[in-house]
Amino acid sequence: MGSTETNGGQLERLPRGRHGLAPETIVKSQRSRILTAMVEVTAEHGYARCRIADVIGYAGVSRKTFYELFSDKEDCFLAAYDLWLGRLFSATAHAFDSPTDAAWAERVRSGMAELLDYLAEHPSAARFCIVEVLAAGPKASARRDAGVRQFTHFVDAGRAETSARLPGITAVAIVGGIHELLYSEIIHGATMQLPSRLPGLVFWIVQPFLGLECAAGERDRARAMLAERGSTLGAAS
Repeated sequence: MGSTETNGGQLERLPRGRHGLAPETIVKSQRSRILTAMVEVTAEHGYARCRIADVIGYAGVSRKTFYELFSDKEDCFLAAYDLWLGRLFSATAHAFDSPTDAAWAERVRSGMAELLDYLAEHPSAARFCIVEVLAAGPKASARRDAGVRQFTHFVDAGRAETSARLPGITAVAIVGGIHELLYSEIIHGATMQLPSRLPGLVFWIVQPFLGLECAAGERDRARAMLAERGSTLGAAS
């Protein structure tokens, strides 16, 4: 997976002078660099202290170019949020859907592991999407709510494997609780340790649908997954 983080706060820029690049290629590069800069600057300074001057300085574009692509700071923030939330959802969905013949609990474990890994590998984007979105105004809050609800699909799929009559808000409550946990971990500087939360989160998701015994078994399998990873990394190093 790629990362938004860059070395020395610099992004790869287009060559100076005549380069023969198509106008759409130039615009695509500029837009991409601005969105990356918005994530990085906001993650470092917070949304309230994020200045367009800092964003364009990081991206290496002019103020004129910024306003040709975005109406204001909020517009840029929302575009960056949509981009990164889409990437997070796609990565999670791919992991959840890949074992098509697997039981729901196994698919939850795969999807949740990917989600936590993705956030840990992209700490600036994690802070941007989980923490700073709450400070970016009512439009961002609405996007955040809609984004959280996208992930309820993975939880609600468990209804096909249970006879329990669960409230309709079960998936929303679980996903909302997970979001709050992620928020707490990130603001306390534990983004890189998010993958270690996998066993507990798998237990929490599975338990209402399949019961305590099954949830405990899935928690153990998640622990074994993490232990195997640790052994593999240790052998590689």
